[in-house]
Amino acid sequence: MDFSAGKWILIGLAMLIASAAVGYFSFAPPVESPPQAVLDDPVLLEGRSVFMSRCVPCHGAAGKGNGPMAASFGGEQVGDLTDGKWKHGDKPEDVLRVIRVGVSGTRMAPWGALLDDDQIRCVAAYCYFLSALPVPESLREADPGPAAGPR
Repeated sequence: MDFSAGKWILIGLAMLIASAAVGYFSFAPPVESPPQAVLDDPVLLEGRSVFMSRCVPCHGAAGKGNGPMAASFGGEQVGDLTDGKWKHGDKPEDVLRVIRVGVSGTRMAPWGALLDDDQIRCVAAYCYFLSALPVPESLREADPGPAAGPR
């Protein structure tokens, strides 16, 4: 067989990609199933879905502020959502505002342009769940009203 250099490079690249995929899936941490309380609650289930896709890199899967990107940030530590002592307020309107418009001077980015109001409301409810605080009824409603803050 007479392989040209290009074919050998292509074969080598394909082998490299295959070995990287095998390594990633072999060593990637398993995704935990949601607790039954989340599975039984559509608001929390949607909130967890948004949290797992958008918030985990900074806040970590359990919300402790230890996500894979958190260590690379300089300055103030990423917020631990599990301690129930939220520094930017623990009222529903405070949590909605933080998620929607972010926090100036911190790494908390605004999500209002990427998430719709229902997603923001659900992820706020899930933050209460992570902190073992009761989920406010206003976060279970489809429209929490003007107290949610500016969009």
